[in-house]
Amino acid sequence: MTIYGKISICTIMLLCLPSFFCVAQISENDDVDFAFHLYEGRKFDEIMLLFEPILLKMEQNTPTADSINYILGMTHYYRKELEKSAFHLLNVSQHSAFYDKSIFFSALNHAHLGNYLKAQTILNSPTDEKYDELKAVELAGTGLLKRDFEMFDQHAKNFRFERHYYAGSQSQLMNVRHELATFRKKSPFVSGALSAVVPGLGKIYTGQLGEGIAAFMTVGALAAITAENWTKNGISNWKTITFGSLFSIFYIGNIFGSVATVKVYTNQFNEKQNNTILLSIHLPVRAVFE
Repeated sequence: MTIYGKISICTIMLLCLPSFFCVAQISENDDVDFAFHLYEGRKFDEIMLLFEPILLKMEQNTPTADSINYILGMTHYYRKELEKSAFHLLNVSQHSAFYDKSIFFSALNHAHLGNYLKAQTILNSPTDEKYDELKAVELAGTGLLKRDFEMFDQHAKNFRFERHYYAGSQSQLMNVRHELATFRKKSPFVSGALSAVVPGLGKIYTGQLGEGIAAFMTVGALAAITAENWTKNGISNWKTITFGSLFSIFYIGNIFGSVATVKVYTNQFNEKQNNTILLSIHLPVRAVFE
């Protein structure tokens, strides 16, 4: 091939390069548009099937990768696959239009998973100043989940109780903070001792009125039947031995059950408060961004 032929081929290739780049750009834009189309139609299975393999081959920290990570993150969020959701949302880069929303939703995911320190770290990432009050609500709630009252008080100073997006959640978090601070722990020893004196009283002590009454009636009835057979038939009678054994089993079980009830009581209280906190930090994020 002559030198002029080689020059011609190079010239043609140089002229075609912009066209190739344009085609690639159009293809990426089409992918993103199609992904958003599926997302708006809540076609979550199709999104994961099509775009998770594409994302693996895609260069990260690009507008296209940010968009795909955001869509996959929100797809997993709606499918309640919180770990996967947080992973994709945290891969949305700071220059993306979806960055702020991704930060708040990924923090929510970790809060629901019980990763409170991780949620706190994510929320401390830089975000637009217009979300400062929302961030205060989220960080204050995370502080309560950690039972860190100092952290809660620090961020609750930024509560304004004005915007309808936040006011209800802010008031609810203040109430939870009061309930947690004034919660009076029950003693397993006291609960067991009370049930040893009066069967079922230890369960009533922990707020289990129905169970306490049932335990009292069961143990009391067995005690009465045992005493009656002892009086009429003597201690060696099979009825006395049978009902006396049942009485002993239920009496001792009532004591140990009352001790265990203290742990159940504490766990139920904490679970209720945590559910209230999670709802209070979830609602404003959904209200602001959706």
